[in-house]
Amino acid sequence: MKKPPARGRDTYHVGNLGPRLLEAARRTLEVSGPTNLSIRAVSKEVGVSPTASYHHFATRAELLGHLAAQGFHELHDALAAIGDTSGRGPGLLERACVVYVDFARRNPALYQLMFGPELAGEDVIAELRTSRTAAFEQVKRILGLVMGPSAKPVEVQRAATGTWSYTHGLASLWIHRVLQLPDNASVEQLVGRTLRGLAQLIDAAMAN
Repeated sequence: MKKPPARGRDTYHVGNLGPRLLEAARRTLEVSGPTNLSIRAVSKEVGVSPTASYHHFATRAELLGHLAAQGFHELHDALAAIGDTSGRGPGLLERACVVYVDFARRNPALYQLMFGPELAGEDVIAELRTSRTAAFEQVKRILGLVMGPSAKPVEVQRAATGTWSYTHGLASLWIHRVLQLPDNASVEQLVGRTLRGLAQLIDAAMAN
């Protein structure tokens, strides 16, 4: 007797389908960018119906929000791994910038989604707002260590905002290949050179 054609599974265990959909969404994002990323496409890759996927992600925006939140969780963990014993002053600052830029370099499509226009407003899922804030808190923690215990919270806040602006700009320039770099240039070399350039600029500005 001839068997009926195999069908994609319409259901997965509730604790399993969500992560599988996010994994598929991330693969699609890295290969073809966010344009082709949809619940229908991701469902097809996983082998379930869109109806099953909608139980986990009601809209495409929600799927993108969870994917971006995953990226911020990973960035948070990478920065959190820089412990209190990693040194102080310029060495610690340079290490943090290297970790940040390296994360963006290794996850270019995800990084651009995290900071892209589709998720730029306040109308995003709560997990994305929370994870984004938590990542910035790690930047503040590290800058607090760099500046020392005498630094005021407002000073740490300003320094953290400036540092995030610098690393984000540097990461974006690298990802979009705007910077003219040698083929064998490392993240450490790029961060070291640009930080020294900023320090020289600030010293010259303060002297005048």
